[in-house]
Amino acid sequence: MSMADITIIGSGAAATTTLIELFGKLADGPPLKKKLNIIIVEKYAEFWKGIPYGARSSVNSLTITAISDFISPGKERDLFFDWLKVNLNDWTSDYRLKGGMAANTWLQNNLPLIEENKWNLVYLPRFVFGIYLQQKLLAYLQTLEEKQLANVLLIQAEAIDVKVEDAQYKVTLEYPDKTLSSITTTKLVIATGSAPVKNNMEETAANDAYVYINDLYAPSLDDNLKTLQNTLANVSDKEDRNLLIIGSNASCIELLYLLNHRPDLLSSIHKIVTISQTGLMPGHISEKTLDSYPCPNLDRLKHTGNYSIHTLIEATKKDIQPAIQGHIIIPYVDRAISLTVELMQLLDEESKKIFFGIYGPQLTRLIRRSGPAYKRAADNLIGVQKLELLKGKFLGIEPANNGGILNYIAPDSLEQQHRFLFKIIINCSGSDDLQNSSSRLIYNLIKRKICTVNLSGKGFVVNEKFEAAPHLYIMGPLLGGNMNKRIHFWHLENVARLLYLSPYLAEHLLVQ
Repeated sequence: MSMADITIIGSGAAATTTLIELFGKLADGPPLKKKLNIIIVEKYAEFWKGIPYGARSSVNSLTITAISDFISPGKERDLFFDWLKVNLNDWTSDYRLKGGMAANTWLQNNLPLIEENKWNLVYLPRFVFGIYLQQKLLAYLQTLEEKQLANVLLIQAEAIDVKVEDAQYKVTLEYPDKTLSSITTTKLVIATGSAPVKNNMEETAANDAYVYINDLYAPSLDDNLKTLQNTLANVSDKEDRNLLIIGSNASCIELLYLLNHRPDLLSSIHKIVTISQTGLMPGHISEKTLDSYPCPNLDRLKHTGNYSIHTLIEATKKDIQPAIQGHIIIPYVDRAISLTVELMQLLDEESKKIFFGIYGPQLTRLIRRSGPAYKRAADNLIGVQKLELLKGKFLGIEPANNGGILNYIAPDSLEQQHRFLFKIIINCSGSDDLQNSSSRLIYNLIKRKICTVNLSGKGFVVNEKFEAAPHLYIMGPLLGGNMNKRIHFWHLENVARLLYLSPYLAEHLLVQ
């Protein structure tokens, strides 16, 4: 059994940004009383990048926001922009080699913008930020080893259980070969990213009639594109080569963008159908500016001062409606959200918790956004009649001779079957609530009453020290829905917020 002072479960952006801060404080700060033993547990073979910025995404996957918004203004953003330019030849050559048609188009459109520092128009391939994070962390790690400040052990395994024993945490690990072991740690950080995706097909018996992919990024997006290609290649009748996508979240529009730049794949697909309750893709981030950004309903509440958290959100939703009619006008949305947060500060603590736990996530769903390249790809697929956006509630798939039949509830509340047979079905419906999560780690943290699910259903309750329990810390998306003196975000799938929080968590981890 291994013993550790600090154990971090997960090695994606949440863990890596925290470790960069932790290692930096160790290297530059006063010496500690003893050399630290630090263990990093990662389910996959790749460390320091996680799903969005690593090999499980495509090299052609782009940031959802422009790079100017990806990292908040300040020293870190300046360092990243400098790194992008200094290493321009390296990462663009690598991208050109691996990215095919999408890479060539992106480089042609964006290299002039980078040269002119027009960062507000650049939606960067995400793998580039993964390289930046990894290089920065490895440099700090080398410094730690040279100064003998810490022992850092990397373990490829899945953490499946946690128990409290003698004021420490015993973590059960399952290795890729399914063998088990355990480690004991004084401080434990859960930085596993979002909960696993919700499985919409648990009660549907899949068979040889169709192929179902529950997680687009497992084992990787590129592997699943190969599965799609191989599956459709074995369908003799082209009209049966149909792809169904359940949900219309960010991973859905990302998949459409990738397919739009793969003529070899696209030519083998008869129809792509997405089913979601809105029947819409995430909105395009518009660069349009207005003379003014009025919020009459929120301004009225500010003037009268007579409102509750419920009437405040009702006013917010009314005021952002003009900004989400076809396009999202970011300054308009930002003013409405900023004014909402300003007015919320005058309410009681319980109202603030309701906002961050319940209403914040609702606002996020209303203002789902994507970059112009993603939006153009979806529009192009619709324009050539390759893509159909279906509004309805997914019920299940009924196996048939040459594929699966989609059963759904239409907007008129009638149960219907889609006219196409689907040979391949991909789930893009987002993560499940923690109470229903398929993660054994999350299940056991809740079952053993070590962690408590917050109002959002997507995160754990923590204090201002990031603790869900004494010396058990949460970092990353599982912090979403919290409101305290330090943490006040309804979602944390956001690098800028991770960079903001990581120095504070690093300080708590170093307290002896």
